[in-house]
Amino acid sequence: MLNRRTLTLAGLLAGTGGAARAMGGVWVCHEVPPYVWQGERGVEGFAFRLYEQVARQAGLAVQLQFVPFARALRMLEAGHAEAALVFTRAPEREARFRWLFPVGRFRFAVFTLPGAGPAPSTIAQLKGLRVGSLRASVGRGWLEQAGIAGVVEGKDYAELLALLRRGIVDAVVGPEAVLRSTEARDGGVGLRVTLMDNGFDFYAAAGPAMPEATVARVRAAYQQLVDAGVVAQLRKAHPEALAPG
Repeated sequence: MLNRRTLTLAGLLAGTGGAARAMGGVWVCHEVPPYVWQGERGVEGFAFRLYEQVARQAGLAVQLQFVPFARALRMLEAGHAEAALVFTRAPEREARFRWLFPVGRFRFAVFTLPGAGPAPSTIAQLKGLRVGSLRASVGRGWLEQAGIAGVVEGKDYAELLALLRRGIVDAVVGPEAVLRSTEARDGGVGLRVTLMDNGFDFYAAAGPAMPEATVARVRAAYQQLVDAGVVAQLRKAHPEALAPG
């Protein structure tokens, strides 16, 4: 699996007049199926299709780079990337980032091996277990706030599920749809799933390097797509990315 990939939308924008097209910056993303992932046919998922449409509508020639999430967050905060494509919106992030457009909704879930004792049904029941979580994620902070000490960090969800199957962790916490999709892609079956109460939205988020004028341009482009019915069509085609939470 590729750890890093750069995609340029210049070709997609070739039909846009030069006066309407503007150079955009680097956007970063990690593997988050079913929202965005690198498949055999190239990049797929609702978030990527929406990103294509928004970039085209805004007339921006932007680059999308796939990197592990913790690196994507560092790039965004340091100004080496202008935006992140699939980024959890949470109260502790409101003052640090500007939210461009929604790309999905999810609920946190706990994945465990069948036959490994009672499945935890509350966060408190994770205490004393070795729990896998995505490095630098909202879920990682959520576990820390709950007083879960035995957290093992992973660079992506595929790595975390591999740790679970090998018995290195007792449970993995993350977005339900992402963990289910990752497990299916890797050929695994039979993991137990316990849904948590926490529902969150994935957004495209701008960091400090994105000019305010570009933020306004992207937001306006998204709203134009909503008004034209394009976003509704994409949502209908990708119901797996919009699970209620």
